[in-house]
Amino acid sequence: MFRRENKRVVRSRASADTKRRLREEAEKEIEKELERELELDMAAKRSRQDSARRRRFAQPYDYDDYYDDAPEPIRGVEPIKRKAPLMLRLLAWCGVILFCFVVGYMGTSYVLLLMDKQSMLRPETFGADELSALSADNAEFASDAKLDMQKTMVSIYYPQNETIAEDKVEIIAQTREDNISEIVLKLLERSGLFGKDVYVKHVFRNVDTVYIDFSAPFLQALASCGAKASALFITGVVRTMKDNFQPIEKVRFLVDSKIVTSGAPVDLTATWQLPK
Repeated sequence: MFRRENKRVVRSRASADTKRRLREEAEKEIEKELERELELDMAAKRSRQDSARRRRFAQPYDYDDYYDDAPEPIRGVEPIKRKAPLMLRLLAWCGVILFCFVVGYMGTSYVLLLMDKQSMLRPETFGADELSALSADNAEFASDAKLDMQKTMVSIYYPQNETIAEDKVEIIAQTREDNISEIVLKLLERSGLFGKDVYVKHVFRNVDTVYIDFSAPFLQALASCGAKASALFITGVVRTMKDNFQPIEKVRFLVDSKIVTSGAPVDLTATWQLPK
């Protein structure tokens, strides 16, 4: 009897092991089948995406919004960005740079022209009595230049008796640089501090700053007249420029086209302007 029971137990155990092994094999087969189906689905999806990409760039579509057969965009697929040829890009950049240069040049010229018009000396034409007072040698020239010659009244400031004196003078209306040079020569004469060998060589303007270039004896004349007289003369020049030639507010003094660092009783390396 016990043998029969043992055989029955052995058979049941063998049957359970077989069932478990079959179940595991079936599960593995199912997993493999699922993996194969997933791979097939991914391959089909990649194939559809590649086909759609090739159709999109081979023949562009132009469908209306209501056209039902228009291809739908594929998520995750970005169109290929193609750059323009290098030569075309270089030409485009050169065109942009040239356009900016032309616009900047024309704009700057227009602004400077407006500034010159606003700060231009107001001329008064010569009258008939003044023209008749010219010498006989210049009578023919005066009659031809009657319409062109113009004059204006300006205020000048120069040192006198250890202070600054004011006076009104008439000058011929010319370019701003020529007018500045002429006025500075009058200041040199009225001050009585400089000889005939001191004169203005060049005049340059830069927005609100004017550069006045004197001859070499200007430095020795400043040294001989002293610090106070030199400061009064420089103050008179700055005030004359500010009152008559807007927007000029600053003056730089040069000697023989150079910045003087020594030998003068005042600092000629600085930019001079009136206190605000």
